[in-house]
Amino acid sequence: MNKRLLIPMLLAALAAAPIAAASMTERLTGTIDKALAATCVDPSKTAVRVVSLPNGAPLYERNAVEPLMPASVQKLLVTAAALNYMGPDYRFKTTVSHTGALANGVIEGDLYIKGGGDPKLTPESVWLMARRLKQAGVNRVRGALVTDSSFFDTLDIAPAWDNQRSQRAYDAKLGALSVSFNVVAVHVLPGDRQGDPLKAALFPESDHFELVNNGFTGAQRGGRLNVWRDARDNRSRVVVSGSMPTGTKERVVYINVDDPARLASSVFLNYLRGEGIAVERGARAGQTPPEAAPLFTHESEPLAVVLRGLNKHSNNFTAEQVAKTMAAEVTGQPGSHQAALELIETFLREQGVRLDGVRLADASGLSRDNRITAAAITDLLAVMRRRFDIGPDFVASLGIMGVDGSVKDRMKGMEARAWARAKTGTLSHVSALAGYVADPQGELYAFTIIMNGVNCHYRHADQIEDAIVSAVRGVNGVPQ
Repeated sequence: MNKRLLIPMLLAALAAAPIAAASMTERLTGTIDKALAATCVDPSKTAVRVVSLPNGAPLYERNAVEPLMPASVQKLLVTAAALNYMGPDYRFKTTVSHTGALANGVIEGDLYIKGGGDPKLTPESVWLMARRLKQAGVNRVRGALVTDSSFFDTLDIAPAWDNQRSQRAYDAKLGALSVSFNVVAVHVLPGDRQGDPLKAALFPESDHFELVNNGFTGAQRGGRLNVWRDARDNRSRVVVSGSMPTGTKERVVYINVDDPARLASSVFLNYLRGEGIAVERGARAGQTPPEAAPLFTHESEPLAVVLRGLNKHSNNFTAEQVAKTMAAEVTGQPGSHQAALELIETFLREQGVRLDGVRLADASGLSRDNRITAAAITDLLAVMRRRFDIGPDFVASLGIMGVDGSVKDRMKGMEARAWARAKTGTLSHVSALAGYVADPQGELYAFTIIMNGVNCHYRHADQIEDAIVSAVRGVNGVPQ
């Protein structure tokens, strides 16, 4: 190339770069502003922040430091803090021990099951533990099965939650020893002919529940199925009523349980009996004494795997269980929400996340007392992108838009589909989305969208957020 032409060309390129950058941000600003111009969006209660990574340079900001309700985007905070304090390879532990002698297959004392906060202690896990006891040669327990929940404090809901809770699965109570997410599945099928009773069954099976089936098989169309629980004496009744038409598919209704400890003890007893292990004195709650002899410890999947279920499916129960476990492990005291929230704040402050106006009321985002800013969330996203030790597991916990989790059905037909990973947040009149998106050149961006006072149908709110994410992917001029 002619050297006399090289310097003018370089100077021209340098002069054009700021113009190109300016037009890029102007185009992004115009697109986002247009998306947020929907009449159902309250401009004063809507915050958006988009930053370029890894330097964190802002590309778009609106009300970025306004404290707003984040809904389940709050789960990003406990996810990051738990990875920081416990590590991706942490495993929740459920310990089995006994008092009294163990000889000839007989435990002369009590059998103790101590929970360690495992949010994914499934009925299959309980069955495997019962089988492991059987394989260890245990055939009879002269004493009782004692369930130990002392790893957590005695609060079974977050203090900020309204005590008037629903029976829906997302509203499940908490406990250091919890089985099946503290939820029971009610499986219902129509009978063979019109007028026949419905076919109903519970999972996990448990003596804690009495199933009352008042439902019937109705006509081909119409009818409504109702499932609820109520407490009677020391048992919970699960009542099925209403009708299902002949030939319809199985319905599965998930309802939470009123007493997690009783559910755990009854499920353990059921699987112990199934393995031929007799427990002579039933079950009770208590604490494992120091002199108890250990038998074995059941360990969960690694924390990094548990967190994928937490964020991809926005599981409130898992978020709160992880928070209280983190508190117990770090402080050495029974896990509490207060200690967990203090640890999260300490972590965020140490990482340089701006906490002005931030108020944490729970770990899951279910409380309407939470307040967070778009600046704080994008600060955190930028921090986690730089943390090679825990950042990859943090990113892997997020739903892939258009592919899996709570964002599986988002961004249909958009070029940005599968190029964004994000966490959703939804409450009444609240919609939020935060995460990462890459452009076709491989540049990465962090974004946070929090809309309070929104009067859109949730699908319309999703479309607004999807349009913003798509615009960020196309920020460098690639058609979307």
